Amino acid sequence: MTFKDKAAAAVELVAALGEIESSGRNLVTALLGTAPFVEFEHYPPDDVRDPVTGAQYYFHAHRGRIESGHIHCFLRRKSKAGMTHVLAIGLDDHGRPCRMFTTNLWVTNDDYVKAERLITQLHRMAWRDAPGDAGINKALGALFRLYRPQIAALLRRRDRRLARHAARIAPLDPKTDERLEILSSMRIDLPATLARLRDRLEPMPGG
Repeated sequence: MTFKDKAAAAVELVAALGEIESSGRNLVTALLGTAPFVEFEHYPPDDVRDPVTGAQYYFHAHRGRIESGHIHCFLRRKSKAGMTHVLAIGLDDHGRPCRMFTTNLWVTNDDYVKAERLITQLHRMAWRDAPGDAGINKALGALFRLYRPQIAALLRRRDRRLARHAARIAPLDPKTDERLEILSSMRIDLPATLARLRDRLEPMPGG
C-alpha cells in the first residue's frame, strides 16, 4: 500500500467522522439510531451488507467492557453461501475507533479462512453501495484501507495463536474451544497515525 493511498484513506476517515460528529452524533449513537439499547443485539438488526463487495457489519454492545461496543466486520463469499469474520473494531467512550481484534470461530459462528487467503481479499472491505448511514460506511471503508498492513498482521497473529493452541490441545479443534476467545488485538491511536502522516507530508526546513 502506497503512502498516497494511506493519506487518501486518512483524509476520507477524518471527513466521515467529522460528518457524523458535526450532527451531534458519533459512531455508537449513529449505529444505535433511535433503537433502545439492548445487550448483545445487532445494530442494525439485519446488519449492513454491500451487495457488490460482500462486506458486512453490525454493531454489538456490551455494558461494562473496556469499550462502549464494537463493530463486527465480515466478508461474504462471492461464489457460494457463507461468510467469514475479518475483525471487530472497538469503539471508545467517545464513539471513536480505539482497537481492532480477531475472535475465535465459535464466537461468531462463521466460516474460517486462513490469513494469507483472507489478506488478499481485504480490498473488498468497503461499503460504497451499502444501505444505511453513508458516513458510517465511508468511515469503516477508510479505516480498513488506512490500517490494512496492521490488519494483515492481526490476521497472521490470529493463525499463529490458533496453531499454538492446537498443539496444546490436540487432537481437539482450537476453533471450538470456548476458553479461547480473542486471538489477536491491537490498539488504534488515530491522532498518532494522523500525526505521522502529517510529518511525512510536511517539507523539511530549508527544503
